[in-house]
Amino acid sequence: MAKQQGERLLNSDAQYEQAAGMVQSISSVGDVLRLPPPSHIPYETYSAHQCADLVEAIKDAWLPILERRESWHPTSHSSSLEESRASWRMASLMLAQHFSVALQHGEAAFFGGARRGWSPFLKDFQRDILTAEFGFDAAVERRLLSEFCTGWWDSYFMEVVGSAATGRTPVGYDLFVFWAVEHISEVSMASPSIEHARMGNMLSRALARRSREAVDRRDKADIEFRDTVWRDAVSLRELSDLASRRDTVVEKYGEKNVESKFEESLNLLFQGLGFMVIPTRQGQRRVDLICISAGGDGDPYTVLVEAKSSHSGYTLPTKDARAITEYVHSVRDRLRTLPPLRLVLIVGPDGAKTLDGKVKELDYELPVSVRYISARTLVFFCVKGCEG
Repeated sequence: MAKQQGERLLNSDAQYEQAAGMVQSISSVGDVLRLPPPSHIPYETYSAHQCADLVEAIKDAWLPILERRESWHPTSHSSSLEESRASWRMASLMLAQHFSVALQHGEAAFFGGARRGWSPFLKDFQRDILTAEFGFDAAVERRLLSEFCTGWWDSYFMEVVGSAATGRTPVGYDLFVFWAVEHISEVSMASPSIEHARMGNMLSRALARRSREAVDRRDKADIEFRDTVWRDAVSLRELSDLASRRDTVVEKYGEKNVESKFEESLNLLFQGLGFMVIPTRQGQRRVDLICISAGGDGDPYTVLVEAKSSHSGYTLPTKDARAITEYVHSVRDRLRTLPPLRLVLIVGPDGAKTLDGKVKELDYELPVSVRYISARTLVFFCVKGCEG
């Protein structure tokens, strides 16, 4: 196995030396047109630094094309002016194809700090980008390349700063990537040449692929950042699934842990609503959360919250009603330092048909109001409250 890996490395190095020599020896439009297509060069087998070297070599070969240096394409008596211009455009398209593929596999070397930064790398192309010094065709190609490199940089920066939703950046950098793709499309279609249309299509597709990867990495980092900030709290979107013991949350947390996760989520939710929350001990005949209001404009009060999770519709069985009754009487007798008890709120899955009648009976028997709300309805009201 080790011998085979060593042979593959040797073969890869030999292929790289051949590719590097071929690119570095380019000195004319004809040399560019004789390059094999990118699919015939195994860029994916080269190291990031090797691909970065090829990016630099391709860029160096591209500059004379973008400047339309006469020494690179002496006019032949047998070729027309339009044929000469078409060969320039075709050479630029060929190098654009190699540049985008090599950059895909070599960008890690540029962002790793061992090479010069992206700013001078881009400025080489952006300098005098809109002037007519090199002709219309060259101006189109230089603008396409500039937009592509800028969009590529913004894709990388999007991964670094995250989305605006996390609050770490005022504007998501995917916006600038969208502009780059839009500009590439507009510029390529402003030219009547098929080579420029192909170049715009190829660059926009490569940039779209890169930005999709950036979005995936950005979103993953945002989720990790959110989970770090909120520790292991579940999202509001998961609250209803926990109450209903959906297969997804049972598989995620385990059958025995769904109930505690549901209680933790409610704890966090009521804290977010401004309550001071005191969780009670599990496994005892008492409600799950004691929630104390902040008071605000009115007098403070206490709410007892009971979390109920069930695969089927909740029915408020007799044992649950008895436990709530006993605890309410116990709390009212001993509630000396806390604000007065105003409500018992039961939160769970969608209720069974008999639930409303049983809740009304319990409400009538107890000296405080008793209400039932499904987790789904609670989430709906919370989201609407945040939007308002």
